[in-house]
Amino acid sequence: MDAETKGVPPASTHDGALLSSAIRAVRRLRGMSSSEVADAMNMPLRTYQRFEAGEARHNPDHIHRFARATRSDPHALAMAVSIGAPELAVLTADNQLVTSLTVGLQSFYRTQGERIADLDVRTIVSAVTAMFDRLADASAAQTEALAWIRTGQDALAKARPKPGR
Repeated sequence: MDAETKGVPPASTHDGALLSSAIRAVRRLRGMSSSEVADAMNMPLRTYQRFEAGEARHNPDHIHRFARATRSDPHALAMAVSIGAPELAVLTADNQLVTSLTVGLQSFYRTQGERIADLDVRTIVSAVTAMFDRLADASAAQTEALAWIRTGQDALAKARPKPGR
């Protein structure tokens, strides 16, 4: 995803097209062929091809089977469609961000139950915003740490004696 397309909706915002883009991108990220994914999903190749092309009805079971086959985040695939950002599925395939959010929500529901209805919208927005602000801060700190390490590695490489005979 380049800076010019970040946050810009794809040409087609049809749910099937969005899911198709997300699925195809994750499959390519994993370096898998359609037949490899179909086999891993225990599905006929043609059925998988229709699923990947966005031609089939929304099927949560297929999404979860695809995620297992590609070691990706099934909830990110669904959320990618919801927010119109197929690249979300690729960006969260390894870190399972959307599954983490879903597990947290499930846990919150189990502990709070009916009290969820009593929460004020401002409280919810404040909590969600704070969580994403913390994630952004952690991402920035990680970027700074990686830059520091790269700079240090470059300095070490320059200080090393040149190989000679």
